[in-house]
Amino acid sequence: MSYTELVSTMTISSDLPETVNENFRTAHFLNSAAKTANFTVWADDTAGVPFDVYLCASAGGNVTVTLPAVSDTDVAAGRVVTIFKVDAANDVIIDADGSETINGATTVTMSSQYNYRTIFSNGTEWFVISSS
Repeated sequence: MSYTELVSTMTISSDLPETVNENFRTAHFLNSAAKTANFTVWADDTAGVPFDVYLCASAGGNVTVTLPAVSDTDVAAGRVVTIFKVDAANDVIIDADGSETINGATTVTMSSQYNYRTIFSNGTEWFVISSS
């Protein structure tokens, strides 16, 4: 597998939190993980390297992806995560922590193959900033 370096830019909107701007101003590679069972974003990662993209295979049954609390250290650092559904069977359900919300709802369900959601938190709630 090869990786393409992201393009660095210094012209990102000043309306975004400074930590998000800094994440995108520096070139980096995306870390990804394949998941086939329920998991919590960033909590299950090994070696202290949080993943940016989770590829979820739900052929064996629904997969529930639990988001960390918006007060979590990685969330407060302005991290963005993408959840990607790789197959057609069953659903991938993204579940906000406790009563927290994603665009005003406690869960988001992806039913079609190749659906994805890129999610960001402002420290109070989660927002889908890109999807298919």
